[in-house]
Amino acid sequence: MNSPELNPHAMIHVLCDFSVESPDYTVTMARIARFFPSHRAIISPQPFKKGHIMGQSVFLQLVVPEFPEGSIHICRVGTMSRMAPRFVLAKWKGSYYLAPDNGLLPLYFNDDQVVYYNINSSGIQVNDAMMQIYIPALQKLIESNMEVDGIFDVKEMLVRSSPPTPTLSNNVMNLTVLYNDYYGNAYLNINRHTFEEIGQGRPFRLRISHSMEIKQLSQGYNDVMEGMELCMFGYGDILQVAVNAGSAVQYLSLTEGRNILLEFAS
Repeated sequence: MNSPELNPHAMIHVLCDFSVESPDYTVTMARIARFFPSHRAIISPQPFKKGHIMGQSVFLQLVVPEFPEGSIHICRVGTMSRMAPRFVLAKWKGSYYLAPDNGLLPLYFNDDQVVYYNINSSGIQVNDAMMQIYIPALQKLIESNMEVDGIFDVKEMLVRSSPPTPTLSNNVMNLTVLYNDYYGNAYLNINRHTFEEIGQGRPFRLRISHSMEIKQLSQGYNDVMEGMELCMFGYGDILQVAVNAGSAVQYLSLTEGRNILLEFAS
């Protein structure tokens, strides 16, 4: 058997909902370095509200495509459930994901064909998911040469969640703001592929309000003057609305859950 190791280009990525200033951040960095000294690691601290799986799934869509194939993404985030915490492992498009069984991964994958595996430690109360669940599961995964079938038990019952789907009527799409990032940019529930498939190159109007519309795609924030609004496809090819050197949340009131209209010319 080959010596257990990750793809040499793969990385360990920990998505967490605590801040850089928190002791949890430093402790997590130290633990990853201690248990996996030969592997490169990145920690993504984000100010997610507890249980905000929609924002977490969008963040994964933004950043995961930049990671090498075979990377391991650990979602070390809090849950809202009053039940005992449960945890799952999944392999998708050549990479591995470890997360709470709270609907986050099904929401992110949006793929019913994904197989999930149980990584719970039976008979223990989970007070420290990193040490009690994620690190042991990752050690087991690496020791198995990144094999999951026959190593972990398939999980049949799973908490599932689905993203809000854009609706289309008479060339008008009803979109929803799914996530606001640190800078106040607003990410909508439409990607470049869907935009181009429905738009077919036609002129469009993104109706922010009764008095404000955006009629062209930008390539970057500096395509418009400071303080002006824009829309663009950035990381993850997700449509976002932004304000150059400003906040779409503060200046355009594009908070999570807000609906806006995308109208294509007839």
